[in-house]
Amino acid sequence: MLERLHDVDWARITHAYGPATDVPDLIEDLCATDPDRREKARWQLYGNIFHQGTRYEATAYAVPFLLEVLADPDGADKAELVLLLAAIAIGYDEYWLPDGLPIAEHRRSAEGGALVLAAAPHPGDEGWDEDEGDARYVEALSAPDQEAMLAHVAVAAHEAVRRGVPLLHALLGHGDPAVRVVAAYALGWFPEDAEGSLPALAALASSTVASTVDGAGAAADPDGALAATARVAMGLLGVAAEFDDPRPAVRWATAVARLRVFGAGADQEAVDELRAWASGVGRDERVPYLDGDLVGYATLVLDRLSAP
Repeated sequence: MLERLHDVDWARITHAYGPATDVPDLIEDLCATDPDRREKARWQLYGNIFHQGTRYEATAYAVPFLLEVLADPDGADKAELVLLLAAIAIGYDEYWLPDGLPIAEHRRSAEGGALVLAAAPHPGDEGWDEDEGDARYVEALSAPDQEAMLAHVAVAAHEAVRRGVPLLHALLGHGDPAVRVVAAYALGWFPEDAEGSLPALAALASSTVASTVDGAGAAADPDGALAATARVAMGLLGVAAEFDDPRPAVRWATAVARLRVFGAGADQEAVDELRAWASGVGRDERVPYLDGDLVGYATLVLDRLSAP
């Protein structure tokens, strides 16, 4: 496992704090038997290859190895790793909700960005400044070139995580309900793969208290966190379920998805459902969107509906 991790010249690529030489050790620490060591490694990766929502050149290089760790059947912390990968793919979800990720627009913004990045000074180059890094180079760029380079880095990170979509599909059948939830959440951020993801998400969106996964007697979904997450993900991918489940979280998610898909043409039941949520108090951290802020999400959707 991770045999090729040290084949990458990490000293030549950068993250938030300069050369990414610490990244391979941190990725190896994700496989440690000590849970505190694994947690510290995740925390540091959030700080260097994903710093306050920013992705870096090293980020896309790290992703294949993070996916390799996630794919290990005996690996720990799968839900936490999926959330790290989702963050790498999109930044913070609050940037894109309630509309979904406009990846086609991002790809257009990234055109030419690879060349701008390639021309930047890198660690080891004669023009590299250990204190300033590539700051002078970036500051000297035109606004369009800066935008293209940053967009390229973000799109490269998204594309690297996107290669793990088949693994996310497999994790929808995992025995741990928390892993299934975050896998469903992550799939909603890959609209280019909607055709393959929607059938699997639809199956989870109909999960009930009595349902199991793959006949293995996996834990059910008594409060609807899994079904709710899957329904919101479906909405982000352009498909809305019907109001066929009375559980509050699932009704919330159904309304969110219907307003996302149908906009002003959505049924009054969906509007009334979200108005009820927006006027109340509701948080469920098992539903990952906006860190479980169901009321905040309902408000976002209604605000978008009323926008001119």
